[in-house]
Amino acid sequence: MKEKLKSWAFDKERGKSEFVVMILYLLGLCTVAFFHEPWFDEAQAWNIARSASLKEILFEIPHNEGHPPLWDLILLPFAKLGAPYELSLSIVSITFMTLAITILVFKSPFPKIVRCLLPFNYFFFYQFGVISRPYCVLVLAIFLAAMCYKQRNEKPLPYILCLALMCAVHSFGIVLAGGLCIVWLWEIFRSDMKEKKLSSMFTDKRCWLMLALLVLAILIMIEIFPAENTYTDGRPTTKELFAFSISFRKLLWYVLIVLEATVGQTPESFNTPYDTTSLICLSIAAAFVFALLVTILYKNKKLMTFLVPYLLFSTFCIMVYFSSHHMGLITALLVFMFWIITDENGKVELPGYLLKVMDGLRNNLKTAAKMFAFVPLIVPIAWSAVTSYRDIKYPYWINQAADFIKEYHLDQYKILSPWGQEPKESEELDAFGIDESEIEWTDYPKLQGWATALVPYFDENIFYNYNIDNPDKTFMYYQSSTEEEAEEEIAKWREQGEPEVVLDRCGITNAYPDIDVENYIPVKRFYCYKPYKFDTFVQYLTVYLRRDIFEEIGTLNEITAKELF
Repeated sequence: MKEKLKSWAFDKERGKSEFVVMILYLLGLCTVAFFHEPWFDEAQAWNIARSASLKEILFEIPHNEGHPPLWDLILLPFAKLGAPYELSLSIVSITFMTLAITILVFKSPFPKIVRCLLPFNYFFFYQFGVISRPYCVLVLAIFLAAMCYKQRNEKPLPYILCLALMCAVHSFGIVLAGGLCIVWLWEIFRSDMKEKKLSSMFTDKRCWLMLALLVLAILIMIEIFPAENTYTDGRPTTKELFAFSISFRKLLWYVLIVLEATVGQTPESFNTPYDTTSLICLSIAAAFVFALLVTILYKNKKLMTFLVPYLLFSTFCIMVYFSSHHMGLITALLVFMFWIITDENGKVELPGYLLKVMDGLRNNLKTAAKMFAFVPLIVPIAWSAVTSYRDIKYPYWINQAADFIKEYHLDQYKILSPWGQEPKESEELDAFGIDESEIEWTDYPKLQGWATALVPYFDENIFYNYNIDNPDKTFMYYQSSTEEEAEEEIAKWREQGEPEVVLDRCGITNAYPDIDVENYIPVKRFYCYKPYKFDTFVQYLTVYLRRDIFEEIGTLNEITAKELF
C-alpha cells in the first residue's frame, strides 16, 4: 500500500486525479465566490469600467491607478452592458484562474501530488481566484511563460508574448518580465562570447524581440507613471512617492518576502507595529527559507534566473509600493522556477549538504525530513481553508449597507460620504485618549473609499459629495489636494446644505464648521471582516441620520456610538 501510494504521488502521468482536482478547484472557487462581497479595489475597477470613457481608461486613469488599463478593459463590456456586478467579477476572475490552474495541472512537469495540491495554495485559490483583481491574468501569463520557457531559444515569440502579457497586466509584471529578460540577454551574450560570435547578437531574432518588448514596457511605464498629485499609500505627491529611504527594517524585506510567499505571515507593511521578539523570529525563519532556496536554485543552475527578477521586485516593493497580497506573485515566480528546472532536468537536484544531512538521519527522522518538504504545499492550503471559511461566515458589510439604504430609501436624502483625512502631526493618532475633535486634520476630499465600494449596488451616484464636479463618474480619483484645492471642493459641498445622512464617523466640522454634531443620531452599524491567511481585520461603519430625518422615518432606533466630530 505504501509503495502504491508513493508511486501515485510521484507519477507524472495525467489521469482521473487531475480531473477531480479541477472539479474540486472550480466548485470551491464558485462556492466561496458566491459568498464573497467585493472589496474596495474590486469595486474601483468595476466603477472605472462602468463610468469612464475609453480615452480616460487608456490615457488618464492609469497615471492615478499605477497599473496598465488591461484589467479595466476586460471588465468594460460587462460593466457597460449592465451585467450583474458581483456575478460578473466572479466569472472573470474564476475564468482566468481556472485557465491558469488547468495549465498548471495538465502541462507542468511536477509530480502528481504537487500538481494536485498547488491549485489550493492560498494565493492561487483565494487571493487571486475569489478576489477579482488583475493578478489572475498575471498568474496565467507566468504559467504560460513557464510552459514556453524550454523552447524560448528555438521559438522565442511565444515566450516573448507571455512576457508582453505580464507587462500589459500590472506594473509588477513589468518588473518580473524585465528581470527574466535581463537574465536571458546575459545568457545569449555569454554564449556568443564563448563562441566568439558577439556580432551575431545584432541579427539575433531573440534580441530584436526583446527590444520590441522593451519598447512596449517603456510605453506602458510612461502610461502609468504617477501624476504629480497621485495619492499613494499616505504619500500625496510623486516627489514623496519616490523619496527613497533605507532602513534596517526595510532591508529585512529582501528575505521576508520569500517567507510571506511560502510558509509565513509577516507584518503588513514597514510601519506595522510588531514586537522585537516576533520580528527577530520571523527574520531568522525568513533567512533560513531564503538561504535554502538560494542553495537549491544554485545547484540547479537557475539562481540568477530567480535572483534578478526577485531583487528587482523586492526593490520596487521597498522603495515604491507594496501590499501583502503582492507577495503571491513571488509564489507564482517560485512555481515558474521549479517548473523550468523540472522541465529541463526531469527533477530538482538537492545541494550536497542536504544529501549529507539526509544520509545521516535514521529512518524516522529521515521520514520526518521528507514530510517537512511538503510544508510549503500544506500551510498555504490551511490559509485557503481558514480564509474561505471566514469569508463565508462573516459579512463584509457592503451589500448589507446597500440593502439598508434601499430599504429606508435613504438614497432620496443627501448622503455625505467620508473622505480621506490625516492628522497634520502623525503622532497625534498614537496619543492615548486623545479626542479627535482636538486634532488638526488634512483633508483629501477626492479619496472616498466607502462611496466607491457602495456605488456599484446602485444605478447612479447616491452621494452628493462624491465627485461633485463629475457625479456621473463613479470611480475614486487617487488624487491628493492642496489646502486651497480641498477648501474649494468642500465649499461646493456646503453649497448643497448640511447632510441629512452621514455614512460613517468623520471629521464633519472640517467641512461644516457651524454644524451641530449632536443633531446626528447613529442608527445602524455594519461590521466588516476582511480575512487574510490566519488573520481577520475587523472594521465597522456607522450610519448617522439628522434628527428630523430620524423622526420622519420613525422606525429606526438610536444605537450607542461615538458622535461625529
